[in-house]
Amino acid sequence: MVRLGTQKGSKRMSGRNAIILTSGLTGSSVLTGLISQAGYWTGDSSHKKEDYDTYENQELIDLNLRLFEEAGYKGNYMTEFSPELLSQIGALYGRIDSRPYQLFLDKCNKHQPWIWKDPRLWLTIHFWKNLLHLDDCTFILLTRDYLQAWISATLRRQIRSYSSFKNYEWRIKDSVVQLLDEHRRPYLHIRYDELIAHPAATIDALNRYLETSLSIDDLKRIYRRPLFRSPRASSLDYCKAVLIYMKNYSERVS
Repeated sequence: MVRLGTQKGSKRMSGRNAIILTSGLTGSSVLTGLISQAGYWTGDSSHKKEDYDTYENQELIDLNLRLFEEAGYKGNYMTEFSPELLSQIGALYGRIDSRPYQLFLDKCNKHQPWIWKDPRLWLTIHFWKNLLHLDDCTFILLTRDYLQAWISATLRRQIRSYSSFKNYEWRIKDSVVQLLDEHRRPYLHIRYDELIAHPAATIDALNRYLETSLSIDDLKRIYRRPLFRSPRASSLDYCKAVLIYMKNYSERVS
């Protein structure tokens, strides 16, 4: 299911920038890569993994990490949801030198439309919202099946109980929706699993929301695995995740 949230009847303008708000391991690189096919700028350089491009603007990542430092954050944003950190980052505006952030935003605006994606952005958007012209932005909330995301996280040695992981994901989603509702911003909710299993319907919703002309062929250029089937982990990966969790049970986040 793809859902357009808040602001019924709001007018959308073509060429507006796109901001994806999501946690990690939700397929956001696939979605961002797909949207970039419509001409959205991803930055002078993007963060590369060993086997794929994240389509994350490296300068955005660096500035988000700088915001963490400015807030004095020493925790692990990938495993803990901290309401205090949300408040601390929001409170940075007006207290720190905003010029590096404004210069970066000015640079992005010279390449409109641009797209931002970084798993830290659901936190740092509480600072960026003070610099952004929100009317010039479209927002996408991206989620993924909880079990599949838990398997991916566990295979990457993020050891936590399933209930803890699910609660973390739910709270991120809730904080994003709350922020967008507070500022009366419309958003498109996309589920990664449905993008892969039912690409035509999801891409159609994206095109209507962003006023683009993306196609399944555009998705195939980014996603090299089979489409039209649920992107579920294999039985082997599931068993591996369970074994990793059990082996490291004493270290889990519960």
